[in-house]
Amino acid sequence: MEKFEINAVEMTRQIRDKHYEQTKNMSRAERLAFYREQARLMNIKAEQILKAKREREHA
Repeated sequence: MEKFEINAVEMTRQIRDKHYEQTKNMSRAERLAFYREQARLMNIKAEQILKAKREREHA
C-alpha cells in the first residue's frame, strides 16, 4: 500500500488563507453565516462518509 502523508500545518494555512479571501469583505453577521453553512456542509459530508463506511463493513 502506498504511504500517504499529510502536512497539517501547510493544509491549515491554505484553508485559513482561502477563508480569509472569501470573508475579508464580509460583515460579522455574514462571516457567521458563512462558517455556519460550511459547518452544515461538512456535517453532511461526514455523515455520508460514515454511512458509506458502515455499508462497506456490513457488505
